[in-house]
Amino acid sequence: MAVRDVREYYFKMLEQYLEMKNDLADFEIALKAGNITEDQMQAAMEEVNALQLNYERLTYIMYLLELPARKSKQAKHNRANKKILNALKDDKADMESVIDENKSALDNFRAKLKELKEQTK
Repeated sequence: MAVRDVREYYFKMLEQYLEMKNDLADFEIALKAGNITEDQMQAAMEEVNALQLNYERLTYIMYLLELPARKSKQAKHNRANKKILNALKDDKADMESVIDENKSALDNFRAKLKELKEQTK
């Protein structure tokens, strides 16, 4: 897969993400007007969580793809993308958060596996 393929995929994901944001705005208007309940809004939010998570993580990957190889240019790149990086960190979509999430999931899986092995003895 070439970098251009990743970019193409990212822009398709971005398009879907923006559509989702527009739809959520419509849902918020309907909620304020009393046309839908808070539970219905929450159910709608749960439906789009996967899309948002995918978009955020792919955005971080795009940041890494665009990161200059030269250390002297990386600081400028980081400053230019500071707002995005802070938002991704807040949403736990940056590298450290994802690695911690994966480690936690792996630790939980191993604990459950150990528990199952002990139960079968």
